[in-house]
Amino acid sequence: MLRTLAALAAAAFALAAAAQDFPTKPVTIVVPYSAGGSTDIVGRIMAEGASEVLRQPVIVENVAGASGNIGTARVARATPDGYTLVTCAIATCAINTSLYANRGFSIEKDFETVFYVGGVLNVLTVGSQSPIKSVAHLVEFARANPGKVSYGSSGVGSSTHLASAWLKTLTGTDLIHVPYKGMAPAILDLIGGHLTMLIDNEPSILPQVKGGKVRALAVAGPQRSAALPDVPTMEESGFKGFYVEPWFGFMVPKGTPKAAVDRLNAAFNAAIQNPKTRKKLEEAGLRPVGGLPSRLADQIKLETDRWAQVIRDNNIKVD
Repeated sequence: MLRTLAALAAAAFALAAAAQDFPTKPVTIVVPYSAGGSTDIVGRIMAEGASEVLRQPVIVENVAGASGNIGTARVARATPDGYTLVTCAIATCAINTSLYANRGFSIEKDFETVFYVGGVLNVLTVGSQSPIKSVAHLVEFARANPGKVSYGSSGVGSSTHLASAWLKTLTGTDLIHVPYKGMAPAILDLIGGHLTMLIDNEPSILPQVKGGKVRALAVAGPQRSAALPDVPTMEESGFKGFYVEPWFGFMVPKGTPKAAVDRLNAAFNAAIQNPKTRKKLEEAGLRPVGGLPSRLADQIKLETDRWAQVIRDNNIKVD
């Protein structure tokens, strides 16, 4: 027993000592989703910005599957030395808590929060060839065609699913959910006319809006988007309090030395203050926030409680 305690103490001391000179080798950020989505875009922008501050490569590794649970679980088991982080998103860190009985990890027990990047708006869209020109028109069309209006999502329980489910509840319409393995194929089907509507994160849908392939009806935030100034908010469209703003942050395994956490937090804060990095984030539709590690912890608590209610109201279950 004494030998075990001594070994644990020695290991903890070694990690703490190594953290003083952190980092001395490349840092890896695991993005628990496929490449090309909003989580991946934000992760890569922040990795590049932090790399300049840390003077070490910051590598992004995509480990997709199970709505982000597989990649997140892998990081929960990683060595707690600060060299492996996971991107924390609204689904993996808040929504999934109410959807999965066993994710293979606990946000509270297995992770330390490092940094809150900020949030992005969700955008309600239809295909550019659709006759629907407003949210009111969409609701009217859905009521006149029950069971014939479809919406896509990146999977059951994703923020894109829950946002549309919430709209379905508020309007009392019969909308058909079509889940996909990621937003890229859903966007293609929207463009092709195989889906009626899609609520997606602004960073991933914005190029299609700007390119004229899809039409934005509204943004789900308290204010209009700087990238889409002519598109009204859901509140302006008659849905008071309809805010869906997916957010992003970074976590490390529980037990990571405070010196390493503080160094990473400082590097990310410096990155979002860098005009070059900040411009990339804003052009992607993200509103940078930053702050102490506790800012992310607060966000996780707030959103976990909020989406648990939406899940209960819509009786959403993961098969």
